[in-house]
This record gives sequence, structure tokens and C-alpha cells, in this order.
Amino acid sequence: MEQALTTTKTKIIALPYAGGNKYCYRAIQEYVPKDIEWVTLELPGRGERFTEEFIETINEMAEDLFVQLISVVGGSEYIIYGHSMGTLLGYELLKKAREEKFKLPNSLFFTGRGAPEYDKIVNKKSQLSEKIFWKEVNEMGGLPKEILANESLLNLYYPILKSDFKSIENYKYKTGSLPFMIPIQVCLGTEEIGEGKNKTTITEMKAWGKVTSGPCSFEVLHGDHFFIFKHPKAIVQKLCYAVEKSKQLSVI
Repeated sequence: MEQALTTTKTKIIALPYAGGNKYCYRAIQEYVPKDIEWVTLELPGRGERFTEEFIETINEMAEDLFVQLISVVGGSEYIIYGHSMGTLLGYELLKKAREEKFKLPNSLFFTGRGAPEYDKIVNKKSQLSEKIFWKEVNEMGGLPKEILANESLLNLYYPILKSDFKSIENYKYKTGSLPFMIPIQVCLGTEEIGEGKNKTTITEMKAWGKVTSGPCSFEVLHGDHFFIFKHPKAIVQKLCYAVEKSKQLSVI
């Protein structure tokens, strides 16, 4: 596959969480320095692609994202960031890129979910009535609170989120043939760590280390599932660190 000449500006390719669109990380994106370009990819059925049909499998979403990745990355160096559902998309997108022999990212930064091999589906939220659906989403911290408090936004997000949950519920983990040789940073919120419903164990978090033969670091920041919006500067600092670290490794 032909790829353009490398540019000097590294890109952060962000993948949406369930219900997210290309603007879902805007509160974090505003802290990104000017020498790094942030790009959030857009899935069908939302945002600028609102009129398109939903995709209801993670693998098909990854294929759609890969087409966008080719167009957006060109020859630039890049890293991938994903939160929650975005981590599954990131893992499958990485597999797709390797399969197609496309330039792989220099680093991965995943937040809000344990490794993809763990199935945490207790009940299928996509099959619940709307009232119970929102109760479950609220309990799990599945959307930022400002959206959950706005009825008009709930009406907008309901079909999107329901479709995304269906894709997560139907996801079947298949390991790659070999681990990647890419550094991974993993970060979760203090309130989502633990045992039981809607929790992620330390074991599940650290299992991300099986995905790569490179370094894999783990950290916990205060907050619930959407702790990333309580610590936007810290998230950007960690992403910038990944960018700088990858630049150092590229010249060794």
C-alpha cells in the first residue's frame, strides 16, 4: 500500500466512546499543543454522518475507521487514543492496519476499559426498555452527566448509544497472531476499579500487557468512568509524553 511522505506534525487519532462523535473529546482537545494535531474519527449515524446507517459490530466499525485512517494519516507519525468502546476499536483498528500492511501507530493510549479479552457484559443494555436503559447507563457512568441531565440530548443519543452497546455486546475477542511491538499506556478512574458489576479489576486492566511485547504502563486517576474530563490537562500531558517518547525511539 502506497503511503505519502512523512510530515513533521504528529497526529493523535482519537476513537469515540459509545455514543461519541467527532466532538466528544473537545474538552480535552483544547489543551493539545499546536505542534500536535488532534483528529477524532467519526462513525456512521452521528455528527456529520448522522444520515448514514449505524454499524453494529466492532469489526465493521474498525474497517470504516481504517478507511478514514488512511486518508487522515498520510505519511504522518501518529498515535491512537481510545476511551471505553474506543479501546476495542483501537485494538481492532490496529489489527486491521497490520493486516493491510499500513504504517502502525507509534504508541497507544487507552482509558476506561480493561483488555479486550475480558467480556464484562452482565445484561444486554441494547435490549432494555428506554427507562431501564437510562437507569443502567446512569449507574455505570456510561455518559457524561451533563448529557444525562438533558432530556433533548437523551432523545438524540438514545438510538446512537443503543446501537453502540449492541456492537459491544456482540463483540467476540480474537487475539492477533503475534503481539504488537508498540508501547501502551492504560489509565482508569478510581471509581471504576474493583470487583462486580460495571467494575474493572486490576487483572483485567493489566491484561493489556498481553497485546504488546513493548512497554505497557498502568495508572489510575480520581473519578468515575468519565474521569478523563476531570483531568483533561493530565490526559493531554500523557499523550504528549507518548508522542515525545516515540520521537526519541525513532531516532535511536
